[in-house]
Amino acid sequence: MNDSFPNQKNVVNGASETSAANLPDMELLLVRGSSPHRPSLENRVAFQWELDGDTLGHRNGSKKNMLTLQWLAESVRRAEAQGQHERAVLDVGCAFGNMLLMLNAMLGKPAGVRFVGVDLHEEGMRYARAFAAVVPGYGSCEYQVADLSKRLPFADDTFDAINLGDVLEHMEDPAAAIRELVRVSKPGGAILINTPLKTGLFKSLAWLANKLTGGRLYRHYYRGKQTELDEQGQPVMVTKAGHAHISEQTIRQLRALLRQEGLIVEKRQMMSVMSGSKWFDRHPFILSGLMFLEAVHEVLQLSSWAHGVFLLTRVPEKNSRCGNAQGRDI
Repeated sequence: MNDSFPNQKNVVNGASETSAANLPDMELLLVRGSSPHRPSLENRVAFQWELDGDTLGHRNGSKKNMLTLQWLAESVRRAEAQGQHERAVLDVGCAFGNMLLMLNAMLGKPAGVRFVGVDLHEEGMRYARAFAAVVPGYGSCEYQVADLSKRLPFADDTFDAINLGDVLEHMEDPAAAIRELVRVSKPGGAILINTPLKTGLFKSLAWLANKLTGGRLYRHYYRGKQTELDEQGQPVMVTKAGHAHISEQTIRQLRALLRQEGLIVEKRQMMSVMSGSKWFDRHPFILSGLMFLEAVHEVLQLSSWAHGVFLLTRVPEKNSRCGNAQGRDI
């Protein structure tokens, strides 16, 4: 990776002496491009009005991001405290690479930590590569195309911490995916798993309410998420690569899977009741009721209420992989 920063005067003025090698990177960092989700300067400044109006979605996304960063940072510091001078973090399904860029900054851009992001979608990672190449201090962040459903291009026992955020539900064989992550994780390494749950009380209530209203509830709700519905009135998930949600699991199924693959659950956070929609913000009384419900859920942490679950799991040390290592029950 190249940590050199091009002459700022040339970049700002758009002067022709800016090297051809840096020009595509700067365009990726500056302009909106084809995606409103790319964290480019234009999207963050000129189009930030698009982000307004989804209070629940913003709250839930921020909470998930901060918990991910907190648990990953703790895992990196834990490895350092154990005397590991060369540490590595893997983000599977890294999209635009934001998580690793944020983690690098949160940790103070440390020497001796390698940040690796993998995804099926090449175009999204071009932004992350450009950021790492142009902005000083991010040269330790690298990105490559890799498929979790196949063998990852890493040796056994490589990573101290692995993030699997909103990926497991897209896998045809979740057990094989977890097994592959255990392979590339160091003994005692952390694997963070964030995934929606298949069933829940409020999912069932929403389905019933939608049926009683002749499909109007889903139409309004998903219009507020800018999501199309199919002929059966179900949301259409558009993915750049890979599958839609084909492997959502109940909490019981997930528990069995993790036990089967030998992972120890150290921490659990039940995620939000609702995933968010701009439709709620257009109805303040509904939004206030849901915010109260979310506050109660924060205290009770009932799996039957949650839209998803976030787990910090631990790969057993080598001397206990064949033993009876125990963690908390999820």
